[in-house]
Amino acid sequence: MIEDYMHPSAVNAVADIRIISKGAFRRRFTLAEKVHIKVSTDPVVKVLEEDLLATSNVDLDFQPLIEGLDYLISVEILTGERKAELLKNGAHGEQG
Repeated sequence: MIEDYMHPSAVNAVADIRIISKGAFRRRFTLAEKVHIKVSTDPVVKVLEEDLLATSNVDLDFQPLIEGLDYLISVEILTGERKAELLKNGAHGEQG
C-alpha cells in the first residue's frame, strides 16, 4: 500500500474546509435561531441576514461574519457555544 511509504501525518492530512455554501451555513442554524433572526426588528440583525442572502458561499474565517455572530450573541440570539458550532470546519457535502 502507498500508505506504507508515506509519513503517518501525511496519510491523515486533510485540508480544512473553511468555505461552505450559503445553504449549508443556513442549515447549521436551529429553527428557533432562524425565527429569532427573521422576526428581529434590530436593523443590525437585518443587515446581517441580508448580507448572508446576498452571497453564494460563506467563508467561515471572514472577519465580518465572525463579528456578526458576536453581535447575535450580544442580542441573545446565539450563545458563544453556538458560534463555535457554526464556525466549525465544513464537511465535504457543505463545500461551496
